[in-house]
Amino acid sequence: MTLNPIDAILRVCQFIILLTFHEWGHAKSAELLGDPTAKDLDRVSFNPAVHIDIIGTIIFPLIGTLLGGGFFGWAKPVPVDPRNLRNPKRDMMLIAGAGPMMNIICTVAILLGYSLLKNQLGYPNTPEQYKIVRLLILDSALISIFLAAFNMLPIFPLDGFSITYGLLPIRQAEIFNKSRQYGMMILMIILFLPNLIRIQNPVFWLLSQISYGTFDLIAKIVGLR
Repeated sequence: MTLNPIDAILRVCQFIILLTFHEWGHAKSAELLGDPTAKDLDRVSFNPAVHIDIIGTIIFPLIGTLLGGGFFGWAKPVPVDPRNLRNPKRDMMLIAGAGPMMNIICTVAILLGYSLLKNQLGYPNTPEQYKIVRLLILDSALISIFLAAFNMLPIFPLDGFSITYGLLPIRQAEIFNKSRQYGMMILMIILFLPNLIRIQNPVFWLLSQISYGTFDLIAKIVGLR
């Protein structure tokens, strides 16, 4: 499903804001764990400009959204120097996990705010109001939880790779680390091969199921279901 240009721009803006929280999570956790690199480069910031990669954060998502209602994108990586960490293997795992965790927190905050709006003010109560709520609030929550789920894939350079590496025993972690060199190729296959052979993307289908399930669970917890 294609989106009109205004809705596409809105969705990319939502993506940029949510990606900013994601990257802030990485940068702040690195600072708390002893590495000042991101702080020294002003990356511990909620200013989207310091995290934006023009191609990955704006152009790719905008084109993808205009063409099909979905997109793939990225921000500038948060620099981390493992030599500054007390326990590099563990701490790199925690830093990687902080990004998706921030997106989960964002989803909870968005849906909690919507729950208060709906239960206290009775908004929305017309189809037009609901469309605004869906575009501005519900879609933001879904994008945020999908961003968390996608980044948990154990494929380099996604956060799930560092998390998996950190969880594995040292010997198994070193074996797993050999897959790093194939990470981008695997990621490109996941992203583009299903479209080329005209089948439903099985990875995106699974991530969507996880995202919608998590969305519904959070909605129930905050009183929206």
